[in-house]
Amino acid sequence: MEEHEQFTEWALTQGVKINGVTVHKYSGRGLGIIATEKHAAGSTLVTVPATALRTAYTVPKELSEAIGPITVHGLLAAELALDTSPDRLPWRQVLPTPQEFQETMPLLWSPRLQSLLPHTSAQLLANQRRKLSLDFAAVSAAFPGIPYATYQQAWLVVNTRTFHYASPSKQHAKPSNPDDCMALNPYADYFNHTSAPGCVVTMNASGYTIVADQAIERGEEVYISYGPHSNDFLLAEYGFILDENRWDEVSLDGFILPLLSHSQKEQLVDAGFLGKYVLDADDVCYRTQVALRALCLSPRKVQQFIDGHDNSVADEVLVGSTLKKIIDLYLNHVGERMKQLHNIDCGIPSQREALSRRWNQIRLLLQNAKDRT
Repeated sequence: MEEHEQFTEWALTQGVKINGVTVHKYSGRGLGIIATEKHAAGSTLVTVPATALRTAYTVPKELSEAIGPITVHGLLAAELALDTSPDRLPWRQVLPTPQEFQETMPLLWSPRLQSLLPHTSAQLLANQRRKLSLDFAAVSAAFPGIPYATYQQAWLVVNTRTFHYASPSKQHAKPSNPDDCMALNPYADYFNHTSAPGCVVTMNASGYTIVADQAIERGEEVYISYGPHSNDFLLAEYGFILDENRWDEVSLDGFILPLLSHSQKEQLVDAGFLGKYVLDADDVCYRTQVALRALCLSPRKVQQFIDGHDNSVADEVLVGSTLKKIIDLYLNHVGERMKQLHNIDCGIPSQREALSRRWNQIRLLLQNAKDRT
């Protein structure tokens, strides 16, 4: 932990203020923030001044001009990959290692394990590959000596460690792409994610402030929220899943869309309800409700439901039966995936265990939804 103590001292010299918390290594989970004293709700725990952030506007002009058009993600990764300055060495020394990313990030897993990812995680992974390829092409054209592995490592650091950021300066135009609103945030990036109440993170012209939104006891881990993300999202983008996640959900697109006829899809497109069908711990979403009716009711009745009119009891029974059939198809798929995971030996045990846990979570969400129907 010596390098983390050195980094903390460095962060303080950058104007970061730390109140009654410190970095802590949790067995089997890596690093996080722990309270070193009792805090009342409303206590400010960490502040990071704007001058300590790394954003698109702090990248040296000669670097950004040499690269040309590129995403903010790609630009920040380029600066990080090319950075050899001694003044930022304490920060670089505490960033995740290639081995840590290899173990946790699906982008670096074997193709066989990647093929067993849930549908949503697989889609996110494909998007990551596309973005990384485009970013590296832009950077390597300007700096042909940069190794792909070095850039990929920096790109993953930016992917997993940045905070949402929009410059408060009127001189800086707000990015048109929300994915370009990001900043590397020293020390604050030690906080782990929770879907339960944790701390409130605010940003203004002065920087970031992290405030306890409830009482915290000495020795408790202190969390923030990375956003209302499902475990499929967390697995692909951050390399972990939560045991308890109030925002967890399962995509049903892969099991509903193939069942829709051309005319059914046309009606759903016209009404703005094609795709993005999900199921969570409480219910299926309204979009799914519309799609289920498209599968088993007449177009007229589907339109009546869209217009806000309830279907008959008999129609609701038919809709429930249709949902159960789709859930059964998905449960069979889950069983096949879990059997495949049990029989393969590629990757490392922690990767296979993470996938097994995720598929079991999906199985429970589906079974509970079936039981409710």
